[in-house]
Amino acid sequence: MNFYLLIFLSVALIYSLNLFSNNEKSLAMKFKFSISSFLFLILVVILGFRDTLGSDYGSYFLDFTYMQDIYLENNYFVTQKLDLFYEYLSFFIIYLGLPFDYLSLLISFIFVFSIIFFSLQENDYLMIILIFLSYYYLVLGMGYIRQGLSISFLLFFIHFWRNEKIFLSWIFLIIAILTHKFAIVSSFLIFVRPKDNWLYFNKYLYIFLAIILVYLSYKIFESKNIIEYFEIYSLERSSGALYRTLGGVICAILFFSKKSFFKKRSDYRYLYVSSTILMFLFPASFFYSTISDRLLAYFLPCIFIILSTIPITFKTVKPSLIKFFLITILFSHLLFWTNYSNQSNLYVPYRMIDYPGSKDSPYKYMIRYCC
Repeated sequence: MNFYLLIFLSVALIYSLNLFSNNEKSLAMKFKFSISSFLFLILVVILGFRDTLGSDYGSYFLDFTYMQDIYLENNYFVTQKLDLFYEYLSFFIIYLGLPFDYLSLLISFIFVFSIIFFSLQENDYLMIILIFLSYYYLVLGMGYIRQGLSISFLLFFIHFWRNEKIFLSWIFLIIAILTHKFAIVSSFLIFVRPKDNWLYFNKYLYIFLAIILVYLSYKIFESKNIIEYFEIYSLERSSGALYRTLGGVICAILFFSKKSFFKKRSDYRYLYVSSTILMFLFPASFFYSTISDRLLAYFLPCIFIILSTIPITFKTVKPSLIKFFLITILFSHLLFWTNYSNQSNLYVPYRMIDYPGSKDSPYKYMIRYCC
């Protein structure tokens, strides 16, 4: 039995025990703290001590090694020109004299905590965990370390924004951008009010701030780098991007078809703008599949909310049937993805056959990974 499928099925079993019952005191709700704590512990361990997953994972190890070598030789840190907050976390682990494993463990702690925290704010929190296990856990957990960490902070950003704690929300947005540049795609929320008038500012100030944001984006990415980025990723193809971005479109359609129901929520405007963006990612994935796939991940909070809410919006179909249908789709995705993807043989935790920390990399002095 695939280990990831076993975890998914265990959560799905707990979820299913009360799926066809109208009892509000379900097992999932009655033992909410115990279940979420157990899931937090097991997912942190699995993600924190995973095998070599994806090319990004190896490059992050090499970046860590360069920082470590320079610090040991000169007793000061030299940037690898990665995003600032991620580098500070790396420096912190190096300063403590700990190996790369502990950086991965620290990031997975933040990573999983944000998901558990965010899901517990919703009534159907286990549905979000199942989406996480089926998609986010594997696609981003396989090695997109900075992006996964960045999305963790975006989850807090959205939470504080919809609760009108604007100062805290801005702090988490800044940290998210300092962790992975493309988190700037979520910055549209700084212009949008969760309640009352749509925009915080009059139209002239809005235009002025938009110009500033465009300028900052230009300075962050630098025109040459961003052009090269698009040129490189236009040549790459992500075979899973088409169906994942199509899934985003389906979520957007579900939202717009049930828009009146979602209007009751404090994050309605976030869902509205995010769903609009999701509609464009699918056609974009035909040309920039890898970029579209990465951008899709930044709108996972929107997908979490829509899919965990949509079962109770239908009058003619029982919520239990819709939930069962969603679980089946999520399980099927996980089953096919882990068994038939090109790199499925690498997704085995604790094998450590080619673990980058187990020996010196032969590429260490030949290739310099960055960004």
